[in-house]
Amino acid sequence: MYIEGNNYFRIKELEELGIGAIYTLKNYGDVRKLPKEKFIEDFQFGDRKIVAGYQTHTKNIEIISKDSDIFYFENTDGFITDRRDIVIYTKYADCLPVYIYDAKNRVISLVHSGWKGTYEEIALESIKLMEQNFNSQREDIIVAFGIGISQRNYEVQENFLQQFSEKFSKDLIEGSFLRKDSKIYFDNQKFNFLNLKRNGILEKNIIVNEYCTYEDERFHSFRREKESSGRAGGFIYFK
Repeated sequence: MYIEGNNYFRIKELEELGIGAIYTLKNYGDVRKLPKEKFIEDFQFGDRKIVAGYQTHTKNIEIISKDSDIFYFENTDGFITDRRDIVIYTKYADCLPVYIYDAKNRVISLVHSGWKGTYEEIALESIKLMEQNFNSQREDIIVAFGIGISQRNYEVQENFLQQFSEKFSKDLIEGSFLRKDSKIYFDNQKFNFLNLKRNGILEKNIIVNEYCTYEDERFHSFRREKESSGRAGGFIYFK
């Protein structure tokens, strides 16, 4: 469930566990044009360091360890850390933010999952890296989806469906694609939900929402606004 503020939302379930989880609204502005100092002041990040990257729709994920002293990365669509002095920051305009928290080992991650990231299973990749580097167990992991475009507004072409069908099982395809009036629609959130569930994330630990960036004018939407679209900021950190 989202806690709605004037210019950003927070994910209630994560906030109650001591994890800050923010998604900015359109009236906050285009985060690409805002200085990090504004985020630090507006969201009371204090002396935390903001880590970010140039997003290229990959499954590339950086781990910010206790020895890391680099906080900006090229060609990167997600981050993982257990550091209390770090804020993970990613950008969106229809693509799906995936907030991930290992509640036992206290590890956080945020990944940018557009259709290419979803196809490359970036959320699952993050969980695998958490297992390898922080001894995370899938039964302890909580996943919360941020706000992206809904299936009813996400029309795709036949070759898009074919590409997914060649890689993924029939039940995943049937659960996340819809044929209607000679058109095909893709549910990015539902696909990630089903794929994570079948890969060991407990259903009760997956938080979904019914918002749509395309329909709701409060959100940035590349499909609606094309090249003039701004970007929303997604943030996760230890409170």
